[in-house]
This record gives sequence, C-alpha cells and structure tokens, in this order.
Amino acid sequence: MKILIVFNHPAPYKVDLFNQINKELPIEVIFERSKAKNRDNKFYFNKEMNFKYQIIDKGNFSDENSFSFRIKNIIKNNNYDLIVMNGYSTLSEMITINYLNKKHMPWVLMINGGIIKNDNYFKKLIKTHYISSASYYLSPCLESDKYLKYYGAKNKIYNYPYSTIYENEILDKPINLKEKQLLKQELNLPDKKVFIAPSQFIKRKNNEFLLDIFKDLPNYFLLLVGSGKLLNKYKTFIKKHNLNNVRIIGYLSKQDLIKYYRASDALINLSKEDIYCHTINEALGQGIPCIASNCIVSANHLIKDGINGYVVNLKNKKDIVNAMNKVDNNMSINCLKIAKENTIEKSAEKLIKIFKELAK
Repeated sequence: MKILIVFNHPAPYKVDLFNQINKELPIEVIFERSKAKNRDNKFYFNKEMNFKYQIIDKGNFSDENSFSFRIKNIIKNNNYDLIVMNGYSTLSEMITINYLNKKHMPWVLMINGGIIKNDNYFKKLIKTHYISSASYYLSPCLESDKYLKYYGAKNKIYNYPYSTIYENEILDKPINLKEKQLLKQELNLPDKKVFIAPSQFIKRKNNEFLLDIFKDLPNYFLLLVGSGKLLNKYKTFIKKHNLNNVRIIGYLSKQDLIKYYRASDALINLSKEDIYCHTINEALGQGIPCIASNCIVSANHLIKDGINGYVVNLKNKKDIVNAMNKVDNNMSINCLKIAKENTIEKSAEKLIKIFKELAK
C-alpha cells in the first residue's frame, strides 16, 4: 500500500503526526518547501522525520506559496494507492490537483480547519473549483465541514481529532494552587492572575486589542509569547501606556511553553481569524481554561462556556473582561478531559483507519 501526503512545509506538529502514522502504516510525504517565510526559524527545530519524504524547495515565493511541477511529476512516475492533498491554495497544489482531475485519479483533501469568508466572485470560484473536485475530505470538526460544503464539497467528509500534543504531554491531574504559585516564582511571574497569549505577532492575531484591554486591568498580568513583525509596535504601546502588567517573551518551543502554561491561570486569544489554532488544545492539556474569540475554529469546537473556558465576541469588550474575571482553577479537570480526547495518537489512529479504508 503506497500512500502519499502533500503538505506545504515540515511544521513540527505535522512531523509528529506523520511519525505516529508511519509507525503502523508506511507513508511518503512531499513538502513543498523547507520553511514558511512568516515562521520564526526556531519553529523548525531539529525534528527527526521517521518516514519517507522529499522537500521540493523550488519556485517558492511570498510567505507560503510555490510554483513547481515537481509534485505532479512525482505522482506521474509512481503508482500510489492513495493521494492526500493537505491544501489546494498554492500554485504547486493547483497544478497537482489539475493533473489528478485530468487523469481521473481519486484524491483526498485534508484540511486543518477553515473559515467561510466574504470572498469576491473570482476568489470564491477558484476555491469552489478546487475544493469541490476532491473525491473525499478529512476535516477536524463540524465547523470545518460547513466550510467544505460552502465551497462545493459533495462527497463524503471524514472527521478526525486534530492535535499537536501527545498523550504523555497532558497532565494526569490538575496542578493545585500551591504548585502553580511555586511555578510562578520559578519563572519570575507576579502573584497575580496570569493570562498567557502565545501567537505570531501579526495583524490578524489582534494583540493590540489585547494590550488595550490589559491597559485597564492592572491587577491582571499578560504574558505575550511569540515573535513577528509587530513586535516593536507592541513594545511602543507598552511603553507609551506604562504597562507594568505585561511581559513579552520570544518564541518558545512546545516543551518550554508547556511550563509557562502550567504557571498561568488561563489562556487568552482574541484573534480576528484562525482556521483552527493549536494553542487552545495545548493549554487545555495543561489544565488551564481558555478564553478565545468566536473567530477561532478550535475555540468553537473545544471550548464549552463555563465548563473549560469561554468563547467571546470581539465586539463586546465587557463580556471579554467578565470572562476573564470568571475563569478559575475549578475548570481544570474539564480542560484535561477535552484535551485527552484530542491527541496526536488519537488523530493518527483515526487517520490510519480512514487511509486503509480509502486505499482498498
């Protein structure tokens, strides 16, 4: 059984998933490029790839786009039982999909999530053309199913749990308040309610709005984790408003980030748009409740209001602050329950079952 997966770049969370799948079902992966331009170099730490793979790294432009016939030619010269496209929007992917459709070769579109947008006619036409032509679909949640159907998907949609965390990275039980206090001291965090916000420092992540909220909440502390082109703008805002309750630290690996999650009291993410967002499940796995905007797919999928966090409307600042006031350590056990249903192992297990069924 020969299974090919095409993905844009070797993101560590995808490498983890592919490694897990390959333990039981041998796969071959083609990466269009070695890295995305808008990602911190530390994002691509040395991650061993225990599966057969190729990196094209030709014809790359913009943050993640590429123009190459190489993927099409590899498919042309091999006899795969199943071809999984983890995207349709780069020119390389479009060339490949056009070839598959021309040759009447069935293929699977695997998405990490999706948001229905107010596209212009031409853009919607392109999306519909490529999405609707897939033979099958892999989707992480019902909201992403709606996205696929909106853009023309008529064939069967298979759901799978999408995750970036292993089972052994999830806490067995919640950290008590005394342990959390010790962690705060170790990491030089204040004796306040700490909200952690890991993200790229880019416009759609909406961190300036988040900073503006903390401007009026001196008794709460914000830990902003990440990197990006808006870093200096954030620093200027912090200095201008003398925000002693905000700290920016650079990009952290997942293992380092886990320690900061455990020391924090809640995650907060007020992004204007996220097709999924990994950090929510990662934070739940460390027993901290999440406050996230309703513009984030994983927020609507994983967060239950009052149970393990709150989904908030960006237009209602008062409700956001109320949610921040209400989240507490009592939600921790429910956070862990949700996270344990969404692990890399469970994702791989479900995908292996689907791949075997489709490759018959």
